[in-house]
Amino acid sequence: MRCYLGIFWLAVFALTACDHPAKANSDAYPTSNLKELTDLEQLAKQARQQNLPILLSVGAQWCAFCHQLRDEVLAPMALGGDYEGRFMFMRYLSIDDHQPIKGISGKPVIKHQLAESYGADLTPTVIFIDGNGKEVGDKIIGISNIEL
Repeated sequence: MRCYLGIFWLAVFALTACDHPAKANSDAYPTSNLKELTDLEQLAKQARQQNLPILLSVGAQWCAFCHQLRDEVLAPMALGGDYEGRFMFMRYLSIDDHQPIKGISGKPVIKHQLAESYGADLTPTVIFIDGNGKEVGDKIIGISNIEL
């Protein structure tokens, strides 16, 4: 798992060093590139089949740092297509959404309860889990600056 974390951080540093076309707002990288978690059971099944970890970025609509992490780091990674299904699966977990989704066992779970079950009580938090729902790396809680 340390290898996956190393790849993640290497990508973060590489992306922050690149010159991207400047835009004044957060539309520079549409958030749709980073998929919202809607079915953890199916995603976990894929992760088990491919022996890949799942990166869950826990955030909230009101959290400016969550938008910054998602828009400036994770969405560009998702847009490139180099990570999804190759090194990891990446999903955004909005704790503002109170609609139930399928949990790891297939039973419905509310997103903020799922986040709480992993100890993500601050946003943004990035969690790494395996296909069985077990944490496989250290959480990344908050961001001190976008260069990390």
